Amino acid sequence: MRRGGGGEVAASRVAVIGLDGVGVPLVRDLVARGIMPNLGRLLGTGTLAPMRSSIPVISSVSWTSFMTGCNPGKHGVYGFTDVKPGTMTLFFPNFGNVRADTLWDVAGRAGKRSIVMNIPNTYPARKLEGLLVSGFVAVNLERAVYPAELLPRLKADGYKIDVDYLNADQRPEAFFQDLDATLDARRRVYLNLLRDEPWDLFIGVITECDRLHHYFWSQYADPAAPHHGRFLDFYRRLDDVLAALVDAVPAGTPLFIVADHGHTLIHREFYPNAWLRAEQLLAFGVEKPKGLADVSPATKVFVLDPGRVYVHRTGRFPLGGVGPAEANDLLARVRDGLLGLRDDSPGAPAGGRPVPRVWARDELYHGPCVDAAPDLVLDFNDGYDPKGALARTDVFGRSALTGMHTYADALFFVNRAGVEIGGLDILDLAPTILTLLGVDVPSDMDGRVRVSTAR
Repeated sequence: MRRGGGGEVAASRVAVIGLDGVGVPLVRDLVARGIMPNLGRLLGTGTLAPMRSSIPVISSVSWTSFMTGCNPGKHGVYGFTDVKPGTMTLFFPNFGNVRADTLWDVAGRAGKRSIVMNIPNTYPARKLEGLLVSGFVAVNLERAVYPAELLPRLKADGYKIDVDYLNADQRPEAFFQDLDATLDARRRVYLNLLRDEPWDLFIGVITECDRLHHYFWSQYADPAAPHHGRFLDFYRRLDDVLAALVDAVPAGTPLFIVADHGHTLIHREFYPNAWLRAEQLLAFGVEKPKGLADVSPATKVFVLDPGRVYVHRTGRFPLGGVGPAEANDLLARVRDGLLGLRDDSPGAPAGGRPVPRVWARDELYHGPCVDAAPDLVLDFNDGYDPKGALARTDVFGRSALTGMHTYADALFFVNRAGVEIGGLDILDLAPTILTLLGVDVPSDMDGRVRVSTAR
């Protein structure tokens, strides 16, 4: 017996299967329609519930919150892109920018061996007690693998980090073929590692779902759409993969199936930077801006994906001229203006209100990395997908994407009944997993232990 964060528990293995971008409503629908019978039988053995994601609702932030049990104010990742300190240059935060320990770091110090596969924002791979293969964004497979001796096995199995989803809507046949091939290779590798390698903690994420949803959610929503059947066929294949993975996990092992967020249909994208331009709060030194470096000193406020609002502050940004007193008035003006934004297009959801709430930084984040946080973060109603596009001049529009992230319905399943699910949050997973492993939960983790016994 070991003393864990949730009380005295028996040391045990734990397995986690991640399904990127899968929400509870989709799972319930596909199970009810007989598309995923294996998952349906599994759900009867435990607890299924919707789970809150991170804010902002974006995979790099959500999965980093999952693997650290910490809010972004502690782990330091606020989006897929961020601004290099002292510059107006964007960069992609990666594993090296994560400022909190991962749950497998903590488990490794307690003598537990982990297999960690395909979690976003774990590139480049770094040393751990066990094996790790990075998820997106990963520049090359060689730097995505620890230890290096694993690389030949991955190549022999045709392993790919990600699907080629660029312009997927314009080449659906090639996309669906690649989707299936990537899933098949992931199945081979995950099964081999589960069966051949020693492990106490296994985490394997499947990101193919998210790629499918962003480009083809409209095909799921419309049974008459030309690729509706292909969408459902993918989930039939995924159901078989889940069945095989579950069979490979030793009987009695605590098993989680979780997602970083859900998905829903996009009605319209909206571009808060276009609104800022109309309000003369954002200006550029060129006619057609290509990036943040084109922002002029006259700028007061700008927005980065998916809805992170930054005041152009003196001392924070090289050309920033906004002082503390003016900043407070600006934030109030931006908050009120975006809350009052209306979309009068036909069929507009949520009464045509894209922004139901605007979060202040201190409402969301706390910790040593909070100075790097945005000043405000936009909440958004389902159907309205916020984009930080700087060059757009229209407030509302569309792109090739048809599916957007949702915050409050991320998939949570554990093969244990009677789990308390009130206020369930993605931050709860790391401390819960550590407790089931019989490992003490670090005091700086923000999540709550939800399952405290391994049986």
